[in-house]
Amino acid sequence: MISVIVNLHNQENTIISALQSLVSQTAQQWECVIVDNASTDGSEFQVRSYLIDRRMRYLRLEHQVSIEEARNIGLQQTTGEWVIFVDGADFLKSNALQALYLAVKTYGTQCGAGNYGVIRNGEISTHSFETSRKYNQKEVAKGKLSVVTGASIFSRKIADKPELWRENDFAYTDHLILISGEESEPLIKEIKQPWWKRILNL
Repeated sequence: MISVIVNLHNQENTIISALQSLVSQTAQQWECVIVDNASTDGSEFQVRSYLIDRRMRYLRLEHQVSIEEARNIGLQQTTGEWVIFVDGADFLKSNALQALYLAVKTYGTQCGAGNYGVIRNGEISTHSFETSRKYNQKEVAKGKLSVVTGASIFSRKIADKPELWRENDFAYTDHLILISGEESEPLIKEIKQPWWKRILNL
């Protein structure tokens, strides 16, 4: 079972696409909790029609909290062995859940990631890396892998512990997993060190 936690805040124009992309997944064994982070627009109204699907639940917070807090609240409401965090402006490709799950199962890791795209000025800018393979923790720690939460999957054991993500091997699939309707900053990204820091291992 995969738990999908959707962080929603004033995204009435994109949440329908996000939820539609979820119900269109080739993988069917998932649950979803939509954490409405105190939206003041029509987000809740847009979500209501999707709650017919028993795999989806809606939770409204009365006061806005940080994204991390909202995700952890959602995590407490789910039971899946694997967790994917999605934003209300994210669009999952139809094979996203399947590709991420197969990646972590194939390589035996607690984390998995895939390619993602960001919509800028109406154009999709894709972020592609190497072919499907396993990144060991040293490569991850050195920033050789770019990870955006919506394009990644985590074991429940470490899903609420981002500080541990760099300390684990990552399974990587070259499938395009997610397209974000907003600017997305990688959580783990390449860090170019000055030559003298590399020599001194700083």
